[in-house]
Amino acid sequence: MKYSFEEDKLLKSDEIEVVVKGQSLTQEAQNLLDYLEMYQQDSPKLIPIKAIDRIQLLKVADIILIDVNDSQLILETINGNFKITERLYRFSERLNNPDFVQVSKHAVININHLDYLEDGFSGSMTAFLTNQLKVSVSRKYLKNLSVRLGL
Repeated sequence: MKYSFEEDKLLKSDEIEVVVKGQSLTQEAQNLLDYLEMYQQDSPKLIPIKAIDRIQLLKVADIILIDVNDSQLILETINGNFKITERLYRFSERLNNPDFVQVSKHAVININHLDYLEDGFSGSMTAFLTNQLKVSVSRKYLKNLSVRLGL
């Protein structure tokens, strides 16, 4: 990947134009465009979740793993777990945080709580997380995790 800076006097002083060029729209180019889209969006530090009898404010940095179990979403945190009824993709959108990476159809991990990865069965891997949590990383999502980790 090549990148450079070009001065453009026609742009306003507070304006920046970014152009991504390539022979075709590859996954790497799309990842870069996605990153640029998230660049100026603020990620929340606290996220409200609706528990059975109250609304709880969770620190996003404390969330280790988000996992689907039947119709519930289980949020594994440093301080225990919370069960909510929300769709995984909706909760991920609310987080709006690049530190959270989907590793299977039913799980998202916070890479800041990833201790190590270990080979699993048939090309999958197992992610070992804070608080002795572990989750399977499916082959389909392994590439995204590797890119996010810079491998």
